[in-house]
Amino acid sequence: MLSDLIDPLKQPYRSTYTGREKLILCLAIGFFIFLFNFLLKPLSFSQYKPFLQIILSLSFGVITSIVLLIFKFLLEPLVINERWTLGKNILWEIFMVSTIGVAAYFYIKIIFRLHFQIRNLIIGIGYAILIGIIISTVKYLIVYNRMYRGALEKADIPDEDIFREDEVILRAGNPKNQIKLDPKKILYLCSNDNYVTIVIIKGESLNKITIRGTLSAAESDLRKTSMFLRCHKCYIVNTGYIDRVTGPNQNMKIILLPSGTEIPVSRKKAGLVIEKVKRG
Repeated sequence: MLSDLIDPLKQPYRSTYTGREKLILCLAIGFFIFLFNFLLKPLSFSQYKPFLQIILSLSFGVITSIVLLIFKFLLEPLVINERWTLGKNILWEIFMVSTIGVAAYFYIKIIFRLHFQIRNLIIGIGYAILIGIIISTVKYLIVYNRMYRGALEKADIPDEDIFREDEVILRAGNPKNQIKLDPKKILYLCSNDNYVTIVIIKGESLNKITIRGTLSAAESDLRKTSMFLRCHKCYIVNTGYIDRVTGPNQNMKIILLPSGTEIPVSRKKAGLVIEKVKRG
């Protein structure tokens, strides 16, 4: 359970921002902090006169932009390397927003000549982290969307052709079906009139799911993965479970693991099945 939470944090992370985009981002976040403080008036801002509220809000925005510029253009080139991960980036950004909180606290301490109080320092850091979480969430969504789009462009694959190996949606021509299954657990599919039966492996037993539709439509649903083969007008098999092929072309059968189920092969599909089995 813990490893499931930790593993994504070990994934490589690369920012896709150019130098110009980093500059715009730093200034935009500073402007956001200015608006956030001036409009929402957190941390007892409302007790000050309007002019002072503007000055404090603007100061916090400027401090935020300056710290971000230092981190993005001076420190990150020295710290980030090819082993940089998502987990490291999250910790780095927590450190960065904490630094903004510390800088803002000491700014307030100096201009108002306040005594140092660790409690107020912690509040300032917590406040900065809270706002940083909101900004980072939006930023991560933008970054990963850019990475996703960039990968599609390099692969020249349109969005609708992207297939998730851990999930396939079977409709068999009927939108009301919408069955999501792990393709690796599907043993075979067979048709009977206007119904399609999906045989899946569940533990050590086989389960059957019957839906209304056609096998041709189900074959279309499975087109995004190469592990399925239409071997007969009434059957589609998962080639990963083929044990062996028996019989001549006119009476060929596929033997499936682990149950030894026999699936008929049409004469037209015999050559394709033999070729598929030879390729493994």
